[in-house]
Amino acid sequence: MININFSSGWAGFLTASLNAITYDYEVTTNFAKLNLNLLIPGISKYLHNMDFKGSMWYIPNIAYTFLYRENLGFEFGIGVQSMTFGLSIYSDKFSGIVKQDANFSSINGDSTFKATYTYIPITFGVKLFSGKSRRTVNTFRIGFEPIVYSLRTKNALTGDTINKTYNNFSMYISYELGWSIELFPTREWPVKPYIDISLLEIGYYIKSSAHILYRDTRDAFLSFGAGTDLVDLQIPSLSEAPYLKYVFGIRFILFPRIGFSMRF
Repeated sequence: MININFSSGWAGFLTASLNAITYDYEVTTNFAKLNLNLLIPGISKYLHNMDFKGSMWYIPNIAYTFLYRENLGFEFGIGVQSMTFGLSIYSDKFSGIVKQDANFSSINGDSTFKATYTYIPITFGVKLFSGKSRRTVNTFRIGFEPIVYSLRTKNALTGDTINKTYNNFSMYISYELGWSIELFPTREWPVKPYIDISLLEIGYYIKSSAHILYRDTRDAFLSFGAGTDLVDLQIPSLSEAPYLKYVFGIRFILFPRIGFSMRF
């Protein structure tokens, strides 16, 4: 069986959500009945004086499953996902966000922040088909995620810049619950098409690089925001919030699979 999964995962969800919020903050929050100022005091001030843009691309995950028995299969899958986040404070907007004691005469152009995260999920799993017509798919998986992320910043007030690229990887175990629905059950074709839908995937990272990524991104963001009110945002360090390391170890995804498969 060959599976193609068109779900873009966190890459699509995060970039689309943040773009929607920042594109028209008032409309989005009113529509969703959210008050983000409770989470980030003064967020409207930041959004009015900064420009945000998120983008993503991905190669759909492709998996090959060897059906050892009618209700048991062994899976190997691979894909690529990438997301980029960019922040800019233009020179004519510094007055709305800069610290009162900052030196405006030292402003040199725009302040910029750009972070790109690209990871390659490689998975090995065991699939158990159960229920009526073996439509329910229970997948127990071990995954490896090499990740490359780059952080590039320029602070127009201090003149400081960052241009770094990092390499790391994560390893996790997980369980995924889904369904495989045969499109033409009455047809006896040599190749049968199925629709694949999964409700959730839950697991734990045996080796997580998320806390390291968080630390590096936080440091770059604070360098980008030096001299502005951005440094007042409550973004805890790992030493201030050691529990984050364990929170980042949890893997939880809703609707991780939306695609199709072909059984030979």
